[in-house]
Amino acid sequence: MTDQTAQFTPRFRTDIYPFIEPSKYRGSLRNKVTIITGAAGAIGRGLAESFAVAGAKLVLTYNRTPPPPELEERCLRFGAADVSFVKCDVAELGGCEALTLELHGRADILINNAGANGLGPLHDQAPQDFIKEIAVNFHGPYYLMRLLLTYFRQQRSGCVLNIASRAGTVAIPYSTGYCSSKAALINLTACAQKELDIDGLGEEVHMYSLHPGGIKSAMTLKKYSPESVSTLPPQAQSKFVNALDIYDDSPYLNGMVCVALATGVGKEVLRGKYFDVGQDLEDVLAQREALRQNPDLYGLHTSFLGGLKNGGMPEGGYRKEEWGMEFPGF
Repeated sequence: MTDQTAQFTPRFRTDIYPFIEPSKYRGSLRNKVTIITGAAGAIGRGLAESFAVAGAKLVLTYNRTPPPPELEERCLRFGAADVSFVKCDVAELGGCEALTLELHGRADILINNAGANGLGPLHDQAPQDFIKEIAVNFHGPYYLMRLLLTYFRQQRSGCVLNIASRAGTVAIPYSTGYCSSKAALINLTACAQKELDIDGLGEEVHMYSLHPGGIKSAMTLKKYSPESVSTLPPQAQSKFVNALDIYDDSPYLNGMVCVALATGVGKEVLRGKYFDVGQDLEDVLAQREALRQNPDLYGLHTSFLGGLKNGGMPEGGYRKEEWGMEFPGF
């Protein structure tokens, strides 16, 4: 669908820019208990340090690899009200339940960042590996959202930031588990927000899914390493030889966009939406009317020949003569 109300194309960003300059948000989330899963990786550390500047109380989770020792010192130096590390396998409901119990229901912001991302043909992938990707990328965020939404509803405040991916909006061969789970995460975010809106809580409890940019994380470097690409069918390897060339964004771009969204700066028109941090947030928010008039913007949708709408049957309904045969009862 072509948007007729857009005023201009938002600028493309790869690093921090004036609208999300850390100094503007210093202390803006003072003492807000902020859970960040997958805090040991590049994206997680960027998130932790960005929310530290905002003065949050950080609860940083990891599974197998603890965050580097200097992360706590950096976060405290940047302004975090508190920093704690919690070992938690988000793929397991029990681990998520233990995490929320440890917090005694005290949480303000949830950032589902932990991820799993393999490369290989679906027909060769061990089922348990596929299931693990789905569990980390989708079940974990669902578990924590489900457990914390009860508290967010009771206190009538809260924010969820689900780190999704551009992969959730396109079909990438040999990344079936990743693409599928990220698409599910984007729609989980949208559906949950609609329920909050219906219940009159949309202004108080707001959530977003995001593409964090192209960041050379350890997970991405491993996925597209020569060793990994060499395991693909020969006819597919050339498609991924230079895959890492587009991964050159700063992790602080995603971190500070998330801080800005957590303050509520975009909740009027972006809550429940999928946002690509590569777009200038200020430019997008300047075009609020375009977002209001076109609900397909910043969401998952599809298009059909003839204008068939996802909401139901075509205008005028279906006519039995078009089926080419009679059915009993018609």
